[in-house]
Amino acid sequence: MPAERNEDGVITNAKDLTVDDVVGNRVLCPGCHDKVFQAWPEGWDAHAAYRCSGARGTTEAERKTSFKHQWQYLFR
Repeated sequence: MPAERNEDGVITNAKDLTVDDVVGNRVLCPGCHDKVFQAWPEGWDAHAAYRCSGARGTTEAERKTSFKHQWQYLFR
């Protein structure tokens, strides 16, 4: 499936893509669909730990683990 981009050039369908499609690109968070990563995956850990509504867990570590597990195919 090809990358879908919004009017700002942000990839909006990361969950349907591969790591090669998203790395280094502007990507809408696949978990919460709110945050735009300026260069995927930079900043994912802080976002997952504190803000992402798609990350599960009660501690920062649990939330980061949850996020990385859900979207592991988008990481190298």
